[in-house]
Amino acid sequence: MKNLVYYLDKPMGSFTPTEEEIGEPGPGEIRLRTLRTSVCQSDVVIYTQGLPRIRSWPAVILHEASCRVDAVGPGVTKFSPGDLVALGCDIPCGDPDCIYCGDHGTGDWTSCPNTQATGHEFPGFARMYSILPDWFVRLGPIVKFGPGTSADQACHLEPLACNLEGMTRVGNCVENRVVVLIGAGSQSCYALQSSLALGARKVILVNRGQERLGRVLEDFGNEKVVGLRWEGDIVGRVLAECRPFNEPHFIMVNASAEPAYRLATSLMGSGTVLDAHAGVKGAQGKPRIAHEIDLNRDIHYRLQCYQATHGSSMRGIALAAAMIAGGRLPLLGRMTGLSERFTHQRLGDALRRAGDRDSLKVIVDWS
Repeated sequence: MKNLVYYLDKPMGSFTPTEEEIGEPGPGEIRLRTLRTSVCQSDVVIYTQGLPRIRSWPAVILHEASCRVDAVGPGVTKFSPGDLVALGCDIPCGDPDCIYCGDHGTGDWTSCPNTQATGHEFPGFARMYSILPDWFVRLGPIVKFGPGTSADQACHLEPLACNLEGMTRVGNCVENRVVVLIGAGSQSCYALQSSLALGARKVILVNRGQERLGRVLEDFGNEKVVGLRWEGDIVGRVLAECRPFNEPHFIMVNASAEPAYRLATSLMGSGTVLDAHAGVKGAQGKPRIAHEIDLNRDIHYRLQCYQATHGSSMRGIALAAAMIAGGRLPLLGRMTGLSERFTHQRLGDALRRAGDRDSLKVIVDWS
């Protein structure tokens, strides 16, 4: 059968639609029909600057996908034609004996030195059909949704899973506590909705641009949410909003810029958990951001926790799937406005729109 694949020839290049033959799935494999792909900021970086993890060009990018199972190969019992599925980005390395990714591994794929990611080392979902190899089907981050979940909702699985990995790695850091989110992009929208669903006492959202801050507060805020424009004595203003506590309990950095890290570390107090969620990177790699911590007085006696989240394991995938299927994030649809929906024939426009300051979550419709 015929398959439509979009190849990006180079950073800031063009998407070339290419018609290719695709066969039937072999033993243990499944063939997927792409329904939706949402655009991650890492896709924007790949499109505008490139990324060292892209091994060769032209490349097939996009990794936040919901799909319909089109056909299954011999021996597949977990999935059936017609199933609605969504996929995580980080995937096993393919070695069944790997202590992280293999049949008896821990599932900590991002710790594997040979880890892969769809849209990076592994071809992404800028294509109408795809065949997943047997090891991906057996071990990979694939979730099946019931009839109560739409393709639009399911394509939020991967970014939401990454978010929940960071918010739930340390127990009791969100429920009935004060949460600070730095940046008002899509990841903070997921974090804001998840914080409220997890029972946060208060959420303080900090952002430089007023337009996006206003949109997020209007669409997702309630009486527990405070928005602060990043200007003036922002540290003092955040700490004032934390009262009667002296400092926040959980801080998530969702802005990929060094000043965001400087702000986050200046807010650390007793018992504070910091999740460095948005890494600072570009086409040339990762710049060094130095910060000194007193391992005794800060880490031990003040019980501070510094952690980072990049990607997700099946733990985060399962949490995200349960939240979506259980209807615990009923406002997900508000993340995508009319100007943020595109057909697959307009992939370049979709990537450019996702890079705009007022955009939250661009969705590409492949149906």
